Amino acid sequence: MALPRRSASTAVVTCIKTAIFLAGALLLLAALLPGCARHAPETWRAIEVPTDADFRGLWFTDSLHGWMTGGGAMVKGGIIGRTDDGGRTWRFQSGIVPDAGAYFGLGRVQMLDSLHGSVVGSGGTPLVTDDGGETWRRVPNGGAGDHPLLDVQFIDDRKGWAAGPSTVIRSEDGGETWEPIVYRMSARGALSPSAIHFTDSNRGWLVSQLGILLRTDDGGHVWDQVPLPLAPGEYPMLWDVTFSDARNGWIAGDGGTIFHTADGGATWSRQTNGVPIVRPTHRGEPHRPREVPPELGDQPDRLTVSAIQFVDANQGCAIGFYARAGESVILGTGDGGATWRVESVVPGETLHALFMLDAHHAWAAGDRRRTAPQVVMRYTRDER
Repeated sequence: MALPRRSASTAVVTCIKTAIFLAGALLLLAALLPGCARHAPETWRAIEVPTDADFRGLWFTDSLHGWMTGGGAMVKGGIIGRTDDGGRTWRFQSGIVPDAGAYFGLGRVQMLDSLHGSVVGSGGTPLVTDDGGETWRRVPNGGAGDHPLLDVQFIDDRKGWAAGPSTVIRSEDGGETWEPIVYRMSARGALSPSAIHFTDSNRGWLVSQLGILLRTDDGGHVWDQVPLPLAPGEYPMLWDVTFSDARNGWIAGDGGTIFHTADGGATWSRQTNGVPIVRPTHRGEPHRPREVPPELGDQPDRLTVSAIQFVDANQGCAIGFYARAGESVILGTGDGGATWRVESVVPGETLHALFMLDAHHAWAAGDRRRTAPQVVMRYTRDER
């Protein structure tokens, strides 16, 4: 006997019930699976700060407590910002060096623990804190003279180095005292490091102008130049160097320059995949040719990669800016820099300072280039 046909109304009711059931199942699945709609996506957020300074240093001891250092034409004696809530809010103190005037700037900072830390700055100035950054005191600079110090790095609570144009100094007591250490170097031009990085108490690296990379194997007394795969006539300013371990390291500089080594610095290769070397034309902007002969004098805006950090051999970030546009980009990678992706475009800022705590937390800051408020960029992953 033939089965009776269902009426049209019965079919509609059945479809509605099925749709309700499927929707409920999807909601239940989303609640059970980790990393779904309950969590915010991976993202960079702009945090407005009540300053107008050029920040060059960032350091966090954990996901909540951080320090930011800089200066500027309108800031006398340098400026330091502190946060206790992961960078959601900041409080600032200027006049860190009371007898210094405008244009005095603080460079990079490193905290050895929640109380003790060191920062370097203009005029060959190293400073230390013993109270978590509430107060800072100036210490002798070990013969650095009045040359600016740009970078500082400690590999433990005692041993550290600081570097800037014309000088490299070392401390054996957590930054209380410093001594000059460069005895010999094999590089054209004057010693002019912009960044320094040591992987242990003996092996260290310096990057400088003219595309110069230097290596030491004796704690910084003797420096030898290491060749980089540069094109003929290519002499980029190199701004940063970092290693995630003894074998994997990266260098960043002008013209979208990123170099990587996987053999402890014996050889280096260029990383370009996904790096926006030439600033793309945004909607509404006049078209600019990607390549213009130098004699025409209208060169495209090229990326200056100002800082780069990795938390392991794979996970890393880089920041850079297009100087003419006053616009920055934040790049991320999950494969050691073999491929890069643009994670954020930051208009009106030239980013100089970067800190990665781990794969879930990072921050970036720099100099305001617009009339809108200055911002600090904050990255959180899977945050409720």
